[in-house]
Amino acid sequence: MWISRIALRNFKSYQNQVFEFPPPADGRNLVLIGGVNGYGKTTLLEAIYIGLYGEEAVSHRALDRAGLKTRGYGHFLETALYKHAIRNGDDRMEVAIEITRPDKGCLRLTRKWFFSSSGKYDNQRLTVERRSLEGSAWQLLSEELLPELLSTYAIPPWLAPFFFFDGEKIAVLADEDRSNWIAAGLESLMGVVMVKELREKLADYSTAKLRQSGGVDEERVSAMGEQLSRESAKRTQIADDLAVLRTQFQQGIEERDRLTGVLRDLAQGSDARTVADVVEASARAAQEEDQYRAELRKMMSTKLPLQLVRSQWNDALSEALAQEDALASWESFRDEQQPRWLQFHDTFFNSEWISAVCHLPNARESLEKTLSEAWESLYFPRPEGCADAAWHTYLQANERRQLAQMRQHIGVSSAALRGLVSKLEDATAEKWRLQQERIRLEGADGTDRSAEIDRISTELNKVQHAMDGWSRQIESHQNQLNSLDGELPQLRATYERERKKLVEGHPERQAAQRAERVVGMIDELLPGLFKLKLAALSEAATRIFRDLHHKDQIARIEIQSDGKATLYSHEGSEITLPKSSGESQLFVLSLVGALAEVTGYKVPLIVDTPLARLSDEHCRKLLAYWAKDDSRQVILLSQDKEIGASEFGRLNGSVAKSYLLRHTQMGHGVGRTEAIPDRYFAGAAA
Repeated sequence: MWISRIALRNFKSYQNQVFEFPPPADGRNLVLIGGVNGYGKTTLLEAIYIGLYGEEAVSHRALDRAGLKTRGYGHFLETALYKHAIRNGDDRMEVAIEITRPDKGCLRLTRKWFFSSSGKYDNQRLTVERRSLEGSAWQLLSEELLPELLSTYAIPPWLAPFFFFDGEKIAVLADEDRSNWIAAGLESLMGVVMVKELREKLADYSTAKLRQSGGVDEERVSAMGEQLSRESAKRTQIADDLAVLRTQFQQGIEERDRLTGVLRDLAQGSDARTVADVVEASARAAQEEDQYRAELRKMMSTKLPLQLVRSQWNDALSEALAQEDALASWESFRDEQQPRWLQFHDTFFNSEWISAVCHLPNARESLEKTLSEAWESLYFPRPEGCADAAWHTYLQANERRQLAQMRQHIGVSSAALRGLVSKLEDATAEKWRLQQERIRLEGADGTDRSAEIDRISTELNKVQHAMDGWSRQIESHQNQLNSLDGELPQLRATYERERKKLVEGHPERQAAQRAERVVGMIDELLPGLFKLKLAALSEAATRIFRDLHHKDQIARIEIQSDGKATLYSHEGSEITLPKSSGESQLFVLSLVGALAEVTGYKVPLIVDTPLARLSDEHCRKLLAYWAKDDSRQVILLSQDKEIGASEFGRLNGSVAKSYLLRHTQMGHGVGRTEAIPDRYFAGAAA
């Protein structure tokens, strides 16, 4: 399948634009759309999301996870409307996308949004059409078929961020919380999103049935459920706020780097050159300060608290967990024997002699009791070292292993703590010293250039001040998030346990019991689902990363069910995850490629800013990787610094279509973008 046509009307800087793409064939699968920053590359990616999924692109946070932040559906639409549209008497914005499959024809989705005279979003209209052959008439379809059609012609919205994304920003998002990002990808891959939604609906149904019965116990369990809902909503809000803060902080870094570059360009005399150097050194000191503060925060929130716990409490926890593991093993063995018990029971009572005996008064009941007691004696009393009940059910198996590993490596020496604090103090002192030095140097230059340097320096101070504030807020939000992540599993486990006991204690509530059984089945199913694809995902990530990386250090990448990715050398030792920005982006793109590969979806790959931060060799290997599968359409939205005329020349044999974006200022701060077909940077022709 491939995207064959995109038509935009009044969508951001595109007043009226059509993109047409040929099918990937004969070794030509790449589509290159070139434009400098601000010319409409990211706008095209946003149009594809909003055109395919509409409001679901926001509700499933597909835009966010692809690196395209938005504050809400209505707000996004109002900011997307071409600024001169209302002035020109046009109250409509439109995106039409055509996706073609050779075996099923072409699907066309046309979304139209209407606005008031003041530019406020009013309503929308969706048209779904399909035709079997080129030139045949379009057939109008029901909107209700859209989810099924998207799965057939494209992909569901929760999987889209692994095929349509901003290459640079998705790497930043993944770096911020890589394990959770991979875990979210696994959930999307396995369809766990839908299963979890079903589980929550069943749990709500069961709770509603219990509430209808009334009673003190029901009220207590209901109150626990409401508390769990409040805490979960609080965590979601904090996570959303944290994502916004991290985006602002990243934008602050970019602005700080820009202003630092401006100061460097202004440097003409020795003093000005020194000012630029001092500003750059001050920025590095600020980065070191942030790094040491983050390391100290991590140490104080993970290793240090565990070390402060009394040794007897640690030993008691270890013993309790070991006893619960023994209980789980015993229960698993007992449950595995249940089919044999049923077979033995039926064979026993179906025998001719026993059937004859059962006709005697009370014989059947006595035999049933005796047989059950005899069978139970095989398992009771329980083996030594078994717990009476499992109280730490909020810990999954992988979390128990992580806890054991943490407790084995919790040693934090006072020297290490003092050393980290000393590094933080030194970095803070160095930043302050450089700030004072900059003030002194700026005051020493009496030329006109000094005034310009002073203005840029003031802006730089404002940016740094804002970044300091965002950094403190990020730290605060992260601490709150860590606290809730520690509390919520236990709160949820307690609530589920009490609700289950409540349901089992009232057999007459059959509807709630049936719902609870399905909920329990889902809870048992979900951990096993991840294991089905972990091996394939790890193998794909290893292969892709080894193909893209120029160093032969990595022998294999192992991905666990909690999203943790571990790299191993050829000798079997663990290797630290890539630290440089380019290597980190390459690693994330390898994971994205692996997640996309194991889904089995043969859909287009659309990447905005695909090669930022990568070395020339990495760029060549990544482009070769994308061009290798000539049956998959790959649309790259690139700057000339990423894929310029020379790179275009090397790729020309794989390029199916190219567009060059041109931008014209229309006045009042509004621009219009035009896409020139079969053109590229420096006049290259497709």
